[in-house]
Amino acid sequence: MKVAIVGAGGIGGSFGALLHLAGVDVTLIEVDPRRVEAISKNGLEIVLPDGSEKKCDIKISDDPSSVGVVDLIQISVKGYHTESAAKSIKPMVGPETYVLSVQNGLGNLRRIAEHVPEDQILGGITALSAMPLGLNRVKFNGGIGGLKFGRLDGTIDDRLKKVAETFNQAGLEVHLIEGDIRVPIWRKLLANAGNCVAAMTGFTGTQLMACEETKELTALLANETAEVAKAEGLDFPELENAGEYVLTQCLPGVKDNKISMLQDVEANRRTEIDTLNAEICRVGKEHGVPTPVNHVMTLLIKAREQKMLWDMEAEK
Repeated sequence: MKVAIVGAGGIGGSFGALLHLAGVDVTLIEVDPRRVEAISKNGLEIVLPDGSEKKCDIKISDDPSSVGVVDLIQISVKGYHTESAAKSIKPMVGPETYVLSVQNGLGNLRRIAEHVPEDQILGGITALSAMPLGLNRVKFNGGIGGLKFGRLDGTIDDRLKKVAETFNQAGLEVHLIEGDIRVPIWRKLLANAGNCVAAMTGFTGTQLMACEETKELTALLANETAEVAKAEGLDFPELENAGEYVLTQCLPGVKDNKISMLQDVEANRRTEIDTLNAEICRVGKEHGVPTPVNHVMTLLIKAREQKMLWDMEAEK
């Protein structure tokens, strides 16, 4: 199988490295010239969950047209780059190419579908986490649950089974979704709606659970998000008491790790608020469902991003 991964950051780099180590023909696609140069010259180093390290002489390019048509393209960029990533992959897309997104939040599949036929799109979620440690170094934290993804029409075909088999052989546990792929995406969104709380407070998962105020705010965000999901026509058990579900089933698993949005804030990077809380607000508005808590948190994160920009300008 020939695979291209768009975005060589934490998840993209880790998945690419693991597939490469399993003997898969992988090319990373990256727009940051510094990362392209670093990986081209020195390879990609990955730190595995057991602390061991491996070096991969993996292919990387900033030019999708140089790769040719592939069997699978995984888009592993932040949500605010999904549009440009989806536009860029056209030279690699053939009639048998699948395009996979397990990105956080909402709206990514909609943006991809503007450039790729819907019957070639795979969507889902991942419980696996990773983080960049440098331009050519990533840390793969692993996680429980692996990846869950499927076709937009809910069917499973042989090509999809081959994708799952390839990922499984690389140690990336896959569970194929037969049915409505929106269910796992919205189930994960119930928890991800609270990422902004970590970003604003600087708390790890353990600290969020130890603070009554952040627990209450996280539950409010989840319950509000559940009402939007119901308005979208979704019906799954976790929607009935979303706040309790997040506090008992999701947040404890974060432990002492830092949620991705907090990592972005600390690294002075733009966050994914637009595909998380802001998108929840947008969908809620479509259905006439009020989302005041998600709206306030969106405003706060946006304000923090603006301060980051001002601080960077002041340092020039």
